[in-house]
Amino acid sequence: MKKSNFKFWQGYIGISVFVIFNTIAMLYYPGGTYLDSSTEGYHFFYNFFSNLGEWTARNGEINTFSASLFNSSLIIFALSYFSFFISFLKLEVKYINSKWLVYLLIASISISILSFIFISVFSAEETSKFWHLVFVKMAFRTLFIHAVLQTYIVIKIPKFDQFISFTTLGFTILLFLFLIVMDFGPSAHGSKEGLFVQVTAQKSIVTGILIYFFIQIRTALSLYKE
Repeated sequence: MKKSNFKFWQGYIGISVFVIFNTIAMLYYPGGTYLDSSTEGYHFFYNFFSNLGEWTARNGEINTFSASLFNSSLIIFALSYFSFFISFLKLEVKYINSKWLVYLLIASISISILSFIFISVFSAEETSKFWHLVFVKMAFRTLFIHAVLQTYIVIKIPKFDQFISFTTLGFTILLFLFLIVMDFGPSAHGSKEGLFVQVTAQKSIVTGILIYFFIQIRTALSLYKE
């Protein structure tokens, strides 16, 4: 790929770092969930990503290695996406007539990105759990607002093909469903079933974010060639 396209394809690096670092972090996570501190290792459908970022695992063992990998991967991914978005926005601005829409796009993604970074700063451990949850909710709510705006833009601008338009709409719907489950679904602390629902919802939205980012990069590189 051309060096001039680095502002777009560097996003592939951000995605790769997040996937690789978290896969390794899962393999080395000592054990324990919100409901059962006696479990061994990382249980994909019963451990949140946030568990990886805790410096002390739920079973009481030191979790420095996995926490370092998760927290650094989240920061790298967030900065990678923000860098990509600024360049992607320059492609969109050519077709956006409203300055307020541009301001809202920048504000919503900036708040979301900063919130994701603070999620890594304030771990889900009891001493910082309050702020961790504040930034989790802020990150996904502002990301949803941003996704709604992006849906309007890609559908309205003929330059974007139907694939990215429907993908953006699908991602926005997925985000909405995730917020519903997060706010009104069963408590992760109430039962094993509730924990399963909340963890599965989180894994689904994170997967959705990664896939959507990948498709955005593909779209940006295609438009940049024109």
